[in-house]
Amino acid sequence: MFTLEDFGRWSLAIVVSNLLIPIIALNGFAGILREGSENKDIGFRLLHLFSPIAITIGLMLFLVAKAIYLDEWILYAIVIASAEAVLLLALTFIRTQDKAAPYFLINLFKALALFGLVFYAKEVVLSLSVLLQYHFFVVALIAGTVLAYQYRHYVTSRIDFKPILIFSIVLIPHGVSQWIMSSSDRLILEYILGSESVGIYSLAYNITLVLMLLNSGIAMALPTYMIKNYKNWKALGFDNKFINYYTYLSTLLLVVVMSLYVLDANYFGILGYYGSEMLPLIAIIYLSIYILGLYYFFANYLFYHKKATTISKTTFNAALLNIVVTVCFIYWIGVIGAALGTLVAYVYYLVVIRCEAVKSESTLTIELTKPISTFVLALSAVYFGAYNVL
Repeated sequence: MFTLEDFGRWSLAIVVSNLLIPIIALNGFAGILREGSENKDIGFRLLHLFSPIAITIGLMLFLVAKAIYLDEWILYAIVIASAEAVLLLALTFIRTQDKAAPYFLINLFKALALFGLVFYAKEVVLSLSVLLQYHFFVVALIAGTVLAYQYRHYVTSRIDFKPILIFSIVLIPHGVSQWIMSSSDRLILEYILGSESVGIYSLAYNITLVLMLLNSGIAMALPTYMIKNYKNWKALGFDNKFINYYTYLSTLLLVVVMSLYVLDANYFGILGYYGSEMLPLIAIIYLSIYILGLYYFFANYLFYHKKATTISKTTFNAALLNIVVTVCFIYWIGVIGAALGTLVAYVYYLVVIRCEAVKSESTLTIELTKPISTFVLALSAVYFGAYNVL
């Protein structure tokens, strides 16, 4: 429904909103997840404290942005981020209580609602600004409903909020730095090559986000179960078991993604763009996301030991590397350079976070050589198979 340029601007609005979410909520999700997993009352209390903070900060940012006449898509990025921040706070508490079914249903409803919005926008030919406005309304309505449901509980327990707040805030650079590694490449592309390149890169990136769904499940489920079953987790070697499962599922999803892309390019034409850079972009970004998935297994140990400063410092350094490498690669080889820059940063990130995890857990034995080798070989085979068919 959009040109590559407008699709690029829509992608920028979404990625900027993702950057703002932890800032607006003061990263309260980390505090709720860490403390609420062990004590339900503390989780409730933190939800009640962080929600008004997020609403207030979001409103203030919006008023400031409007007063200085920032671009309209930035205003919508702020309000979408505010609604998403409130929703994520409520959903994080639901996660800590092992309520998988409500968590799944709420996210499914949100996804279906946003898909419905896209179909409606295409049917009535909505502009980009109106689509972003409706996007905010959908998320805000869901966030308000879920938060109101949580607020039915009256919490009187007192907690020492200051150390939890500090723990959460210290992790904000971690969240921002992760955003830099996953999303800043589009802003750099916009500055160097223009909106059309952002649209091409975003198209390839969105195709590979199928694997990010699996990563999201790992990032959401593992910390809670590790905190509650820490001794058994280590004794039974759950890390290596889950990494093997993750590698197999990632390979299966890779075959599905590449097959669908080839079928669409040859027969259906749904994506609408199939330039020579698309296939290598998909392969490189997919490998980057796989490497990121491995990172979560090591980061869990640092999170358990409350090594917030270590996590933030490591992620910040990886983000700086990502920016420098991405800028250089884009100037040298164009849009594919953005994907290569992200891959380099994620490899560095995994190596360093592994070293930090071993410092905290000297007996840590997580095998990486075999799963990474297996996946790279599978990726090479699938890539060349798809290349020969196109």
